Amino acid sequence: MSERGGDAHLTGWDAPPTLTVPATTRGLATSLTFSGAGITDTGPGRSHPDRRPHPPLVEFGERSIPDAVVEARPETDATFHLPDDRATLFVAAPLAYYLGARVEIREGTRPTLSLPEREYEFSPLPSFQHEVADLLCDVFFLDGIVRELPGERRDCRDELVVEAGACPYALQSGTPGARVEAYLDCDRERVAAERPDWHLATYADQGDDEARCLPYLLDAMSLVYLPESSTIDAQGLLKHSLDDFYRAGRPEGDVASVDVLEPELHHGDLHAWLAEGVPVSAFTPSQAAYEHRRSAAPSEPLDVAVVLNDDAMAAEHDAVARTYRENSDAFPATVDVRESLTTGELARLFEADHDFVHFIGHCEVSGLRCPDGGLDCDSLSSSGARTFFLNACGSYHQGQKLVAGGSVAGAVTIRTVLDEQAAAVGTAFARLLVRGFGIERAMQLARRQVLMSTDYAVVGDGTFALTPDERPALLHLEPHGDGFTVRYTVPADGREGGVFSAPFETCRRLRGTTAEATLDSAATRSLLADRQRPVIFDGDLRWSTDLATDLSGIQ
Repeated sequence: MSERGGDAHLTGWDAPPTLTVPATTRGLATSLTFSGAGITDTGPGRSHPDRRPHPPLVEFGERSIPDAVVEARPETDATFHLPDDRATLFVAAPLAYYLGARVEIREGTRPTLSLPEREYEFSPLPSFQHEVADLLCDVFFLDGIVRELPGERRDCRDELVVEAGACPYALQSGTPGARVEAYLDCDRERVAAERPDWHLATYADQGDDEARCLPYLLDAMSLVYLPESSTIDAQGLLKHSLDDFYRAGRPEGDVASVDVLEPELHHGDLHAWLAEGVPVSAFTPSQAAYEHRRSAAPSEPLDVAVVLNDDAMAAEHDAVARTYRENSDAFPATVDVRESLTTGELARLFEADHDFVHFIGHCEVSGLRCPDGGLDCDSLSSSGARTFFLNACGSYHQGQKLVAGGSVAGAVTIRTVLDEQAAAVGTAFARLLVRGFGIERAMQLARRQVLMSTDYAVVGDGTFALTPDERPALLHLEPHGDGFTVRYTVPADGREGGVFSAPFETCRRLRGTTAEATLDSAATRSLLADRQRPVIFDGDLRWSTDLATDLSGIQ
């Protein structure tokens, strides 16, 4: 059965409308009240991604709420009473959006969720951000289970949490507030143990620019936390002592490295940093990136350009180009391979429309190195590269300029990197991208190939995928007796609340959950050889078809 089902896209609008509110806490509360407009399904079906249209966009000024937004907002039985504090509003936004709750300001009060038959009081910040995140995770997960139960068998353990305390079948027609009340009476420790890691957490400042980004965060069903960070400690800085071993052919000019910070990360599988500074282990989105994503219409077939501006990296160049070409069955694309581009030629390539540009070379303070100098991406009239990988030393700033100029997202480096590391990461990243993984997820996995993994980062909207209709599966494999324990999952990125079926099961699972089975050696090899998927085996990133061949040789 299709993940989308027969009732896909029954609600919403072709393009999200824009509402205008004063730049005050009460204005922001109004925008959150209308953030769930368009989610007309008040039952557990709202957990399905096709039931949640993009929230209305937000501008600041004299209040103006379009009639279409007012009419599209169904009344629900949940109201959030929040103190007069922007930080609290930001943190509460995802749960308010998902429940379709009315948001009201009450000065001096603790955050309180008013439900039909109870008042649920939270702790003040900073504890509030964890309590509200836990409640959203529980509610969304249980809604997904209730939604999927009618047509499913009862043998998918982590899809059935009936024993947690609520009666799912009685909740299928329940209101958001009534379901929250029932879920609050569940064994929430049991629920927390069953549900997967939440797919995305964003650490956001609370200025007007960040407030304009909130609709995009809500559309991605991201948790919102307050940003806290520290400087990288001495052990983290040890990598600087390896400079003498860094890339052969290192440019004579200075590499545009950046100072990084250590973010305090909370509940989430992927992390976004919508705040000051350059974090490790989190991508850095922006309002421009989100706006560019809205207008990013991929080509058919996809248009990929691979640029080699460093002869020493020819091995990566060949491997990357071959990856895109050999995967044309799953990733229909035209691949344009270019070498030794001048600044003018490289500028024209970035300004032209491409779905993905993979640049292999060097980056200096002056820009991306070309035979006749450095290309500063600030000099481009615009960036037509929807996504990119600048696999060059210290390319972070140039990547940010591409995003500001029109790109959605891209992979970059934050300082010098070894040639061998660059080739390993670049090739793995290409293979993951063509399998439907989003930019950040692909980089997260590709970084497992190298020791200095924090030298790579993603700028822009890291949740963006070139092939969003693909279902990128990830396997974990561990020896078990004469066979193997296999764990199989499809990340929730971009399809939060969607479903998948593991090859060795008959039921549907919520994306982000994990199917697990113990298979004998023959069945394991058959699964691995069936199609090319990334596999984590013995701590390393491998490819299933390659691993199947290796296991055949030792079994």
